[in-house]
Amino acid sequence: MRGTLFSLLLKDRDLLGWEAFCVHFTAVGRELAHETGNRRLATAGVGRTTFERWSSGTWHGRPRGEAAQILERMLGHTVEELFSPAADTSESTASLETVATQIGSRWPTSNLLLPAGGPAGTWEIAGRQRLDGTSAAVHLLPVIRRGEEADVHDLSQDGLRNLEQFLRPARRGFLVGVEERHDDFNLYVRDAAAARRPARPGPSAAGTLSIPSAYLLDDLTYGILWALTQLDDGLLADDQALDAEQHLLGTYLSLPRSAPSQMLVDLTAAGSSWMGSAFCAQHIQQELTDATEVPIFWTREQSGEEAACWLFFKHKLEYLQTLERFHSPVAQTVRVFCLPEAEVARSETYERVLLLLAIALMERFGIRVRVISKPEYSDVDGVALVPGQRAVVANWVRVPGGALWAAGSTSARGELRTYATVFADSEGADMLVGEDPAIRLRSLADYLSLDWNWLTSRCHALGEYGVAGLVRPRSRLLTVEALDETLLFLGKLASQR
Repeated sequence: MRGTLFSLLLKDRDLLGWEAFCVHFTAVGRELAHETGNRRLATAGVGRTTFERWSSGTWHGRPRGEAAQILERMLGHTVEELFSPAADTSESTASLETVATQIGSRWPTSNLLLPAGGPAGTWEIAGRQRLDGTSAAVHLLPVIRRGEEADVHDLSQDGLRNLEQFLRPARRGFLVGVEERHDDFNLYVRDAAAARRPARPGPSAAGTLSIPSAYLLDDLTYGILWALTQLDDGLLADDQALDAEQHLLGTYLSLPRSAPSQMLVDLTAAGSSWMGSAFCAQHIQQELTDATEVPIFWTREQSGEEAACWLFFKHKLEYLQTLERFHSPVAQTVRVFCLPEAEVARSETYERVLLLLAIALMERFGIRVRVISKPEYSDVDGVALVPGQRAVVANWVRVPGGALWAAGSTSARGELRTYATVFADSEGADMLVGEDPAIRLRSLADYLSLDWNWLTSRCHALGEYGVAGLVRPRSRLLTVEALDETLLFLGKLASQR
């Protein structure tokens, strides 16, 4: 029979000697006495004979009273757990070694590299059509879920030192908690930067590091992590270039039409997307300054990889806020998405989650979203149409000819009629039927083959904690404010039919 967890923890923490154990036991007792006002905790002690019985590894009794309280605080486990047989560490090690395989099989855009089977390695993340991919440091830790927290479990002195060394560098990194569940396991993710903010873990703080259970790694959290890390690292790589090329935006805004080649600037996919999106947002706002009718919009994004920019680009949030001036009790802006069935079928689940989140963001801003599935509308321009007055073209997604963007404005009657006809057709083909955002978004979830109850429940849990603890943007051009609010918005719809 294996020894008790208590005896194993004493060995890991160099507390097998009675004298060393008593020093820690007394210190924790005084700390608890100060917190609780129970003076008996400050004078509690453990005799040598009692300690030897406890530490033998074969005693399965239960300490009581003040001794039990001190032991539970000192070692981070209940006395029932402490004096029960310890888990088989070889099984735990084996489960850690299978994590990389499981993550890679569930999310093919992920590859976990753990040199020599150790807990620390590299998380490689690949893009699909638009993003370049990136990598981050990763450290796997055993955890036990306790309610809303997954607590780091049974780290040895070496394990604690390794964790401290992992958290110290100012790089992108993730802690991945591994919770064993019979023949399977759950994974929980926390940004290393968020874990650095509390006091660093050490021998006296063992068991205090935890990961919110809302940060369970699934298609919701993986999609967010997948998109944000790639956008963030791409923009950081382009930071100087984007700053140096800001004059391009002002120069091209003064032109009636523009379609600059990507060859003008050397940017990552994320940087090119940001520059194209930033220009188009400014172009639309400039052209709509004197609009007297409520505009309607056509959006070219068809995948989560493309739509993720709405969730994270800071200027996207500011752009949506400026368009709120068109909202009124009798008028509502409309935005149309063309999502052909073939494109949806090619998307992974986590990408479809990102797509729904982006559309939910629009609905949260009071924008009536329409979704059509007709593939023949896939190449319609990204456009803001002021009926009878002007069509403002602003393409930056899938721009032909390798341009950063293609933008212009027209008042020609023939072109206005063409765009008006397309928007009229979209109203008749709209799949999001319903006067209520909850009904429309639920029908969208059905079309995207997403479990509505699961999604809204997870959005509620994640929204309560916020995304920054899961994955924090470092670029000044990104924000998670819009996503946090969207998660809470969707979470509130969980109880609505």
